[in-house]
Amino acid sequence: MIHDGRSGDGISWISLAYLPRNVAPVVDAIAVQDPGVRAQANVIIQTGQQPSVNLRQPQTSNPTGVVVTQSTSPVRFEQPPQGFHEKGYQSVLWSAHDENDDDLRFSIYFRGENETGWKLLKDKLEQKFYSWDSTAMADGAYYLKIAATDAPSNPPAQALTTERESERFVVDNTPPSIEGLSATWNRVQSAPNIADPSIVQFTARDATSSIERAQYSVDGGDWVIVTPKNGISDAPEEHYQFSIALPAGTAHGSEHTIAVRAYDRFENVGSAKTIVKVP
Repeated sequence: MIHDGRSGDGISWISLAYLPRNVAPVVDAIAVQDPGVRAQANVIIQTGQQPSVNLRQPQTSNPTGVVVTQSTSPVRFEQPPQGFHEKGYQSVLWSAHDENDDDLRFSIYFRGENETGWKLLKDKLEQKFYSWDSTAMADGAYYLKIAATDAPSNPPAQALTTERESERFVVDNTPPSIEGLSATWNRVQSAPNIADPSIVQFTARDATSSIERAQYSVDGGDWVIVTPKNGISDAPEEHYQFSIALPAGTAHGSEHTIAVRAYDRFENVGSAKTIVKVP
């Protein structure tokens, strides 16, 4: 609006009044957390107590992680969430800002790696984090999309929205399979006082991620770590072969239970057992 007037001394003046132009919000960064982590707000942390999980923070201009937001509403403090281990959960944090200091609302969408359509995961979020139960999703690779809108602070015709996609992440809630488990008794004929070994073989296979570690137990005893034949666990399929020494003098015809289990990198565990009989 332009107003033309004249001051008392005869000098003309013009006053300009205008509405500031609305600027779209910006999603600065997205940080998808490791699997099995749940983010929660309003958690009371006692002095000196550390949260059980250190959440990976998205890029932000405020290194402390505590954000003070000034907008048309009263000043509010955005305390970062705390992270905790909870099997099957997936979490995401993001940072966003608006040059007009508008209030923002967020929506989260997801899609599979080989899909083109986005599906709504959650909308009408005020906080900049979200956790969900990933067991409702099929195993595989996914992407997230965070949409931010300044609609709460603007008329519908002037509201603006922006979007940003996350990096690739994997959902895996299925345990590895144990295949080909066998135990073969190997009697030491020349040394009857030495424990007789049993040769154990099996294959651990996972459809989505790599095998992290494997263990065995004899007759319900302690679990013992066993390494794969190639010496390192880093593939979706690992082969194991090792010997187990049973106590000398074991009665003929007695049975022993050998159990094995394997973990993938998402801490899913598959197990199996077999019986070995002393000849």
